[in-house]
Amino acid sequence: MTIFLTVVATLAILAALLYVAVLIAAVRASLYPIRIHQFVSPGMMGFPQAGFEVVTKDGVPIRGWVAKGLGDLVVVCAHGYLVNRCEWVPVAQQLVPMGATMVFFDHRGHGRSGRAKVTLGRDERLDVLAVLEWVRQEFPGRKVMLLGSSMGGVACALAAREPGGEVDALVLDAPFRSMKEASDAWWLFLGGEMAARWMRPTSWIGPWFLGFQPEAVRVDHALSELGPDVPVLLFFGGLDPIVPPASAALLADSVKGPVQSVTFPDSTHGAGRLNDPELFKRSLAGFLDRHGLL
Repeated sequence: MTIFLTVVATLAILAALLYVAVLIAAVRASLYPIRIHQFVSPGMMGFPQAGFEVVTKDGVPIRGWVAKGLGDLVVVCAHGYLVNRCEWVPVAQQLVPMGATMVFFDHRGHGRSGRAKVTLGRDERLDVLAVLEWVRQEFPGRKVMLLGSSMGGVACALAAREPGGEVDALVLDAPFRSMKEASDAWWLFLGGEMAARWMRPTSWIGPWFLGFQPEAVRVDHALSELGPDVPVLLFFGGLDPIVPPASAALLADSVKGPVQSVTFPDSTHGAGRLNDPELFKRSLAGFLDRHGLL
């Protein structure tokens, strides 16, 4: 009996250690994710394309493309987590013929930009600020709009409240309200209730690897600090566990200036513009026209 209990106890300890190791590996993989290859470019769509590279304040090389339009607006596009600069390229089909110059770049730890820990928007705001500095040097005097998806939307909102981040408008698709809320819902989004239950301890382990508390990253607070003359267009999915409807409403309410919120009722996180591209394009075109951006 003693031997049996010893074996059972040993196996239980090994199982617990393995479980903790899996949790730690999952957190680390989340902060240094696999890179997705580029899959589309402005040049493939027939638009003039040029590459550029900038370096962030904390020393990370950021690489991207620019597709020049003939108008007065520059649109800086920030992609979401696990993708790259290609995410927003299809929007060039709508905006470049309207006159917009579009800037696409890879966030740190994604695509062809430099290696760095991914922080879901907090440090990625430095990527946005570096690109904005380059845009103002290359296209002085032009209007600038930030177009961000999920993590990229968070980075845009955080950057826009800082010196050097001032822009004429923001369009954000599925930015989370708080990093704590988003991280708690991440595994539910990826794998459902079972994954969420088993991976819940990552919310306790994560801050040790991040180096900060997720509660400190609040997009609603960032949006509330924008000037009253900065219009904001928000897109949300009605079935999004990362940005549930109540949080989407709080984000919209936090904006002091003109704000429009569009919900794709049958879509999950970041999928609305794929499921109903016509609603996305109509909303975007109307926003640009209404605020004299193009």
